[in-house]
Amino acid sequence: MKYSFDDLVKILERLRAPNGCPWDRAQDTRSLLPYLVEESSEFIDAAQDGDKDHMCEELGDVLLQVVFHAQVCKEQGDFNIDDVVQGICEKMIRRHPHVFGDAKADTAADVSRRWERIKASEKNNQKTAGCSVMDKVSKSMPTLARAQDIIRRAEKVGFNWSDSEPVFEKAQEEFTEFRTEMQAITKENPNYDRLEDEFGDILFSLVNVARHVGINANTALQRANSKFEKRFRIVETRVKEKGKTMPEVGLEGLQKLWKEAKKEG
Repeated sequence: MKYSFDDLVKILERLRAPNGCPWDRAQDTRSLLPYLVEESSEFIDAAQDGDKDHMCEELGDVLLQVVFHAQVCKEQGDFNIDDVVQGICEKMIRRHPHVFGDAKADTAADVSRRWERIKASEKNNQKTAGCSVMDKVSKSMPTLARAQDIIRRAEKVGFNWSDSEPVFEKAQEEFTEFRTEMQAITKENPNYDRLEDEFGDILFSLVNVARHVGINANTALQRANSKFEKRFRIVETRVKEKGKTMPEVGLEGLQKLWKEAKKEG
């Protein structure tokens, strides 16, 4: 049987009905938030792996969360899924006058500049005019993604270098300051607060480097995590094949196995 978007909406209505599912009926927008984050993360994992079947499944899970939230809000008399669809359609048409109107845009940069002008003129954004640009940075974002958004918003109002060289120099400066704090550590003064401050500055400066060269720092770190995990699993397998434990192989032997794992990918 082929199902449609409307069928999904009706399924959620049925699950939330008085004679529906006790678990689904017990949820609200706050209790559902962890699932929205979880399902979005699982789609990202599938996309990075290039697993098309898994991507399709996980997008369905994300869509379920959108419809679920909309159904809860409908029951509260706030809005429904039709309002959500109407709002995003109006926004996309309004912000793309070069497609749906007579405006011209030759480059992606032209589109971005017009997008920001239109966005600033919209009613919801006019309410925050004159406030800090940082007010728009979500407090719920993961830390690394939030750092990227902070830098992006500061850059939009001219608070960042246009050239990448000073950005690299700043990152190197932060490494030097961190090493200085490390060297100041004594038993009486472990210096943890200063170390944490300086290490945070290193991470923030590297996020800025990534932005200047057109890299998403969060995606880059996810790739590094996946790469390390894959290679570490190969090392674990090689150690087991030797009939030993990792401590028995020792660091030198593990480093040799690591180099072999790197050649495999």
